[in-house]
Amino acid sequence: MKQEIKLIVTDLDGTFLNEDKKVSAANKQAIASCRQKGMQFAIASGRPLEPVLELMKEWGIEEHCDYVLAMNGAEIFDCHTKDKESFYQLPADVIKNIMKHYENMNVRFYLFDKNIRYVNYSDDETKKAAEVFGEIEVQTDMFALCSRPFTKLIVECDPEDMSIVEKHGKKYQSDSCTCFKSAPNLFEFVDPRVNKSYGLKQLCERKGFSMKEVLAFGDTSNDVEMLKDAGVGVWMSNGTQDAKEVANAYTLTNEEDGVAVYLNTHIL
Repeated sequence: MKQEIKLIVTDLDGTFLNEDKKVSAANKQAIASCRQKGMQFAIASGRPLEPVLELMKEWGIEEHCDYVLAMNGAEIFDCHTKDKESFYQLPADVIKNIMKHYENMNVRFYLFDKNIRYVNYSDDETKKAAEVFGEIEVQTDMFALCSRPFTKLIVECDPEDMSIVEKHGKKYQSDSCTCFKSAPNLFEFVDPRVNKSYGLKQLCERKGFSMKEVLAFGDTSNDVEMLKDAGVGVWMSNGTQDAKEVANAYTLTNEEDGVAVYLNTHIL
C-alpha cells in the first residue's frame, strides 16, 4: 500500500452505485476485502439518512458499512452504536425566500423529513422515482410547511434548463445559505458551513482518524470539498470538471466499477 488508509468513504450516485442504482458485486467485494484488512468504510451522500439505511439492506452492504454521512455532511451516523449527530439547518424564512426567488420558473422543490420527500407538485411518475431512493413523495403547500428549519432545499429542473436554474440560484444572496449542482437535474441550497468534508472532519475527530488517512471517492460538485481535503481524493471518470480539478487520483466510471478497480489496483 503506497499510503496508509484507515477510512474509505464514497459518494453514492454516480460513484458507488451504477446507473440502475445498485451496488455491483465487484464494489461490494472490494469494500469487504478492505475491511478485512482493518480499514473502515463510510458512505457520504446528499440523500437523507433514513432511506440510505434501508437501502443498504437491499444493496447487501449493511454489514460492510461503519458510518453514514447524510445530507451532504449535515448528519453523521455510526452504524454500530446507532448514534446520530446533526448539524446546521436552513432557516424557514431563507427557504421561503429561495422558493420565491424561483417564482414562475418550471422547477420542483424538495424538502426532507426522514424518508418523506415533500414537493410542490407530484404525479405517479415522480412518486415512482422517489421510491427508487427509498423515499415517500408527498405533495404539499411548501410555504405552509416551512414553519421550522430544514437541512436543505433541492430545486429540481429539466437537465436542459440547469444552466439557467444554476445561474439564477447564484444570484440569490444570503449569508445563511450556499448553493451547488448535485446532479444534472438537481440544484441544492444548504447552510454555508455544511459540506461532505465538514461532516467527514467531524467524524474523523470523533473516531480518531486523520484526514490524511482517508480515501474518498466522488464524481460531482457536492463532492469537491471532500475530494480536496481527503488524504486521497479519487475522481470518477464520469464526473464533472470541478471535481476532477481538486482530486489527486482518478478511476473508471461508476458503470465500470471504478471504486473496485481503484481499490484492487492501489489498496488491496
